Amino acid sequence: MTIHRRDLLLTGTLAATAAAAHASTAVAQVDTSARPSAQADASAAAYAAPAPEQKINVVSLRDIERQAEKVLPPFGFHFIAGGSGDEWTLRENEAAFDRLVIEPRFLSGVKTPNPATSILGSKLSLPVLASPMGMHGFAHAGKEAGTAKGTAAAGSLYVTPSVSNLSMEEIAAAAGAGAKWFQIYFPEDPGYAREQLQRAKAAGYTAIVLTVDATSFGNRERPAKLGLKPPPHLGFGNMPKSPALAGQNPDMQKKDLTFADVAFCQKESGLPVIVKGVLTAGLASDCVKHGCAGVWVSNHGGRQLDHSPATIAVLPKIADAVGGKVPIIVDSGIRRGQDVFRCLALGASVVGIGRPLLYGLALGGAQGVEAVFQRLRTELLMTMQLAGVASVDKITADYVAPAVRS
Repeated sequence: MTIHRRDLLLTGTLAATAAAAHASTAVAQVDTSARPSAQADASAAAYAAPAPEQKINVVSLRDIERQAEKVLPPFGFHFIAGGSGDEWTLRENEAAFDRLVIEPRFLSGVKTPNPATSILGSKLSLPVLASPMGMHGFAHAGKEAGTAKGTAAAGSLYVTPSVSNLSMEEIAAAAGAGAKWFQIYFPEDPGYAREQLQRAKAAGYTAIVLTVDATSFGNRERPAKLGLKPPPHLGFGNMPKSPALAGQNPDMQKKDLTFADVAFCQKESGLPVIVKGVLTAGLASDCVKHGCAGVWVSNHGGRQLDHSPATIAVLPKIADAVGGKVPIIVDSGIRRGQDVFRCLALGASVVGIGRPLLYGLALGGAQGVEAVFQRLRTELLMTMQLAGVASVDKITADYVAPAVRS
């Protein structure tokens, strides 16, 4: 029997790590005796994601997480919401923002701020894009098509994950004329990598995002502790097309990545390549030296190496190392327009959001995704106006300071 990454990640590995974690108090202990294995198996087989296509009222991105929990099957919600290990990094991603304050400049004369920006030739209505996230079928019956369509409707940029339920071509069609990049986990077989990269270019993607922080798999224990099993039938959308690549799948990924693999992506796609998973100034500097088109500061939303730093905490030193030579994207923990503002002030060109988009997708399909973007845009406009900043390029470190603790 072939064992795939998702199977290891969500079943065997989780079960093993959960058994070793009974003494941990960081995640609430749950009595799994009420959910015997047969019941869990039946629940997984009967998995049905929400399917609404409707407008939703987003007052707060944190509120929609609680709303989405009410409509999502338990496995789907905890797969999306959870992190790795003790989930310290998951929590720290948001907590780190509370250690920074915004210092506004009143009497600035700013009446109507402009939140529009651009990155690598793509114009955006706001400096927020959709981070790559796998398996949108856990959140909604429309899968990645709804996320791509809603992102395009909001005037933003969608990053298609290679580990998706729909194919990259189907997702590109759903995004239409909207800006789109393709994210790749570099496969073990370079021929499969070549096929994915060339398919992405042919489908109209304008940049490649190479994720480098998933060469081993984070111990995402939450579903196992809750006795939840993954549904068996959602499928991969980007299976190889060439008969010569039979037996390959998007879960079979290379572990020993180097900058030679970055160069491979550059050569075989002919597109700009952004490295995602940068948490140190040294790696950021090396990415610039190797001709990367951008640096993506990310800890995988707290889903990979627990106790890695919050992205907002390392962003300033990475921005210093990059020195404005290439764009910087940052994700993880962004839940407010004020968070977007602080990221831009500390050196980001744009920010990426993840989980809130999946919650919006679960609640309203493409319209729910669009509503999440619109809420962030509204909050960012408010923050820019109150802080006295007319445009995104004017948001600098002068507007942010450490919070004073008594």
